[in-house]
Order: sequence, then C-alpha cells, then structure tokens
Amino acid sequence: MAAAACLAITGLAAPAAAATAESALPSGNTTYRTLADYERDMETLAREHADLVKPLTLPYPTSSGRLVRGLEITRNVQANDGKPVFVTVGMHHGNEWPSGELVMEYAVDLVNAASAGDPYVSALLDRARLVVVPVVNVDGFVRNRRQTDTNVDMNRNYGFGWLPISTGGAAPWSEPEARNIEWLLSTRQATTFVTQHTCIQVVLYPPLQLAVGPTQDVARYEDLATRMAKRYGANYIPRDSAHDYETTGEAIDWAYFATRGLAFTAETCPDRGLPRTFQTQVTDTYPAHRLAMFEALENTADPAQHAVIEGKAPKDAVLRITKSFDMYTQPYPQPDGTTRPSGFPTTLTSDLDITQPNGKFHWSVNPSYRPVPPYQADGVHPNQTGFHTEPWILTCERPDGTVLQRTPVNVDLGQTVTVDLQQCTRNFHKKDLK
Repeated sequence: MAAAACLAITGLAAPAAAATAESALPSGNTTYRTLADYERDMETLAREHADLVKPLTLPYPTSSGRLVRGLEITRNVQANDGKPVFVTVGMHHGNEWPSGELVMEYAVDLVNAASAGDPYVSALLDRARLVVVPVVNVDGFVRNRRQTDTNVDMNRNYGFGWLPISTGGAAPWSEPEARNIEWLLSTRQATTFVTQHTCIQVVLYPPLQLAVGPTQDVARYEDLATRMAKRYGANYIPRDSAHDYETTGEAIDWAYFATRGLAFTAETCPDRGLPRTFQTQVTDTYPAHRLAMFEALENTADPAQHAVIEGKAPKDAVLRITKSFDMYTQPYPQPDGTTRPSGFPTTLTSDLDITQPNGKFHWSVNPSYRPVPPYQADGVHPNQTGFHTEPWILTCERPDGTVLQRTPVNVDLGQTVTVDLQQCTRNFHKKDLK
C-alpha cells in the first residue's frame, strides 16, 4: 500500500523512509538477527541517539538466566514526561522469528526518520512514546522453539482467564517471561499494545473465549483492527481472537481487562503459495507493517483514546498514580476438590516528574474506569457492559518519597480532569510535617 495512503490520517508529511525501495529494510539487513545482533543493534541506537532512545531491561531474567531487553523511543526520551505510550513486542513464541524482526525494524525506522528531521515521525514522537521489546521469549528464540525453557507457552501463562492446560505453566504467572510483560504494562500508561506473531493474516483482539461475549470497547477495537488490517493487505482479517480460535491466558486479554488499553495480536504471513523466507516474511512484509504500526502509534497519540490528568504541582515533585484490584482465572479443579477460580492481585502504578518551573503538567493516562471482567471470584459472568468506577489514587511526593497529598481521581476515556494539589504545594518546602 502506498505511503501516501497514511497521510489522510493526519495531513502530515510522509515519513522519509517511505521513499526507499520496498525490498530494503531500514536496517539494511538481509538475514535474521541473532540474540547478540539484537542486543548490539539496540545498544547502538541508544548510544548514537541518546535524545531519542533509552535502553530498557525488564526486571525478570528468563528461567535460564538471560536478560530481556528493549528500548523506549520518543523526543527527549530521558524525561519522565507523561506522554501516552505504545508498547509493541515480538516473539512470545521463540520460533516466530519474523515477529521480532518487524518490531526491531520499526524501531530503527522511527529513529532514522526522526534523526533526519522527518516532520510526520517527529510530530508523532513529540506526542507519544514507543516501547519495543523485540524478543520477549529469549530462551525460546535462542533454541528456536515455541515455548520457554520450562516447556511453557508464555502466551498461555497470563493470569486472567488462565486454565491449567498442558502448555499453560504450573500456575498463572509462573513464568518470568509473562511477569515481565505484566510489569511492563502495569508501569506504563499503554494506550495501545501490539504483540507480533506469525504465521496467519489476521489482527486479533479480545476476548479469547466465545462464551464471554464481546468486550465493552468492541467498537474501538473493530475500528483500529480494521484500519491496521487494511494497512497489512487485502487478505488480512480483523476479528476478535475467539472467532479465530479459542485460547486461554493470553497477553491481550489480561492487558485490556487490567488497563483498558487496546491490546492486539498482529499475525503476519506471506500470501498462500509463497515460500516462507526472510525476503517474504520480513523484507516484503515490512512496508505494510510500518503503516499498520503508524495506525497504532497515531491511536496512542489521539486524545480521544486515553484520558488526561492535569494541574500544577511544585517543581521537582513526583506524582504517582496507583490502582490495586484482584483478577481471576477461569474456574478449574483445585487441590481441595472444588472447582473455582484462583485470584491474583494486580497493581498498576506510574509516575511523573514535575520539571517545569511553573509546575504545570499534562499527564496522559488510561481511564480510571476499568472494564467489568467476565472472570470473577465466583465464576464466569459473560456479556459484561459496565465499568468499575474505581479511581486512580494520585499522590504528590517529594523526591525522597514523602507523600504530601493523596487524591482520588476518576477520569474516563477522552476526558481531562484538573486536580488541585495546593496542599502538596504548601508543604513541599517545609522541613517538618506533623
């Protein structure tokens, strides 16, 4: 699809990289990366473009002790500035090598274009932050196998709706690889999340099970999935994951019902009859992939697709929003002989540094209104249409962690709420607080 088709979205100039030949990748690579190649390429981007790129190491080493690395990309990337976030990851399944390549090439593409002064990309990176983790199942990638080194499909190990299937792990969240993505999405206000896979031609979204019915945000899902699928090509189908095939314990279900950010599984594959080679799966696919990812990045930057908390706070203060709640698996046989769900706690927390001398801030966050989930403490409750009206708990703190004010904030999709932090301002420079 021509790059000019993307311009109808914003009216901005076309990305500079769009002028290159469709067979040429942004990196110039002609073969698959090794793990060392990924790590070297990410380190080089961060070193050579420190204003745009910051390295990221996820907190949990794999079961075989390997680190999982990624990048954050935005204008003035070192600042903790409250932009909305787009997270995209590759290789939940370690033998789906094209998925990692597409994620990595998009990172290279954005950095190259922004460094060259491309107005379209520069404007997007002024408005949003991209987080990429090309290889989330590092052990599986190293061994060229779908599962982790503990023989678990990490995309069946996410706790929400989990069942003890043979590849689901010993318990929900038993695998460090799944806990890494839980941490990543729990600490970023990810408006959009895309996990990249192969090898069919679909853009999938929750739910995973037909019996639970559509999500509360099905119209938003259908809209963005359709736009992404069109960018990928005429044969790509946007649909809820349950109508593709039913699974349990996948990343996108947990991500949506925990954060209300839109979460997708994007599956790319060459057209039927074509060989599956680096050329067909990566080089030939990338031009369409980049357009699909621009749809996701523009969705992230769109104020109608997240919420905003704004106000004034003391310069050098730290603002923090937190929300904690329980989530549940599906019912399954328990050691005590009953059949019931297992629960697990979920905590979302993000922070913002106040750096402006006047203390003004504009913080893009996910709505405080969380979708009522189909999996609950007493079983499955399908066809939910409502939202929990639980607020974000916003704290205003000194850099040493002293909490000076705590304020509940309810803010819905597309809304902006102004908070009054005068108590924090009055006490910020006082030495002793009673």
